[in-house]
Order: sequence, then structure tokens, then C-alpha cells
Amino acid sequence: MKDFLDINPEGAPFRESQKHSLDVLIEFDRICRANNLQYWLSYGTLLGAIRHGGFIPWDDDIDVSMPTQDYNRFIEIGTSQLKQGYFLQTNKNEPQSGVGKGIFKIRKDNTFYINDFDVFTTDYHRGIFIDVFEAVEYPSLSKPVFRFFLNWFQKCFGFFHYNKPLTFRNIIRYFVFPIIYVMLKVMFGLFCVGRTRNRVFSPMERLTYGYPTLKTDIFPLSEVEFEGHKFYAPGNPDAYLKNIYGNYMQIPPKENWRIHAKFICNDLSECHYNP
Repeated sequence: MKDFLDINPEGAPFRESQKHSLDVLIEFDRICRANNLQYWLSYGTLLGAIRHGGFIPWDDDIDVSMPTQDYNRFIEIGTSQLKQGYFLQTNKNEPQSGVGKGIFKIRKDNTFYINDFDVFTTDYHRGIFIDVFEAVEYPSLSKPVFRFFLNWFQKCFGFFHYNKPLTFRNIIRYFVFPIIYVMLKVMFGLFCVGRTRNRVFSPMERLTYGYPTLKTDIFPLSEVEFEGHKFYAPGNPDAYLKNIYGNYMQIPPKENWRIHAKFICNDLSECHYNP
């Protein structure tokens, strides 16, 4: 695999921000192992582990997934068990942050991270973070059917989750999308009746692409190396990644490399942020 150190060398500010994210993942892993909670590296983080042995060089966040029971349990105990310097952010303790259904974040204090969805009209923790996704169960629906529901769930949920400009079209959507969202919930429930929920993925409200993976390809979990540390991964990482990315070992063209952050500060004492 190509060496990408020339675009993100050791000591570079972006590389240092990745290491802050890694610190958060190590702390998250410590609590999970101490409490027998299941999780696995997911999305670009798992892809980076398999393809690069660590971060995708141009990636700036970490994604993990947890079954619903473990996900809820971590929310219960996380705040009390996290070491000083880390903050568990949910839609309950900081609803103004925009953290919504099926996800929580663990942030590192004394750092600062801004992306497209951050706002400055209210205060909340904005440290470098990892994303923890709830993993829910799905039946084996055909891919076209799943994509149909996925696309419409995204349109309806995303409209209210992210700031939209005040236009006539969006005013109409404001009244129509809640009705469509409820109808989708009912329709999807009917599609699932009598079907064994033998696949696992994030809630549709959190997805933009991919297809659920068979439970037998997730469990029992395995371990992979990521940045010199061992973390949990799906039992069959190849099947998991193919369901999300297809030919995941192919390096995308440089114009498709995406960094989520608009601004990252590795040390607030140097950035002079005034919350």
C-alpha cells in the first residue's frame, strides 16, 4: 500500500489531531473492556485499520458502533467512568450540540473541533472526539428496497437535523416531511413483519450509504490493529466493508479525499478560544 506520510507527516498539526482522537478511542476501549461492553471499529476507521493499519491519512475522526444494549449501558456509566479530561456528549446532556438519534460523542477537553454543522449562537463542548453509533437490527431486505427507505429517511431527518435556509420550498418541506417520516416508519415496520432481523447497521437516520451486515459476519468480534493498538472489529471485516464501500481497497482519487473539519485546534491555550 502506498506510503502517505508525505501528505500527513509525523508532527504535522493534522497528524497531532488524529492522535488526540486516538487518545479518546483508547479511553473508550478501556471502559468497554472493563464492563464487558461490545463495540467494533466501523466505517472509515475500520477501513483505515484494514487498508492503512491506522487512520486513513486524510480522515479526521473515529467511528465505532455498539449494539443497542451496550450503547445504552455506556451512556449510563460513561460519565462516571471516563477519566478527567474527557466528556460524554449526548442529545440529553447537550441537546444544543446537534448530537441526535443513534449517536453520542466522547470529546477531549482542551481541544477544539469545528465542522459544517457547528453553530456559535449557543455553547457546548466542541473538543476533538470519536463518534459512537448505535447498531440496530434489520431484516434482509433487498438492496433497492433498503436504499429507497434510506434515501427518504435521510431527506426527512436531515432536513430538521441540519440548518436549512429560509425558502418557500423549505417552508413547504417543514410541514410535509414530518408526515412523510411517520408514513415511512409505518411502511418500514410493515416490510419487516415476519422477517428475521439477521443484519446489523446504524439507524437509517444516521446513514447516507451502505447496506446492513449479517450478524454472523459481525459476531463473534475479532481484533484489528489500529495505530499500534488492538481494538475490536467485526468478525468478518471484509464482508462488513464490502457492504459499505464495495471495492474498499481501491484508493479513491485525490479530489474525493474529504476532511470533515473546518477548523481544528490541538491546544486551546494556543488558540485563545473564549467559550
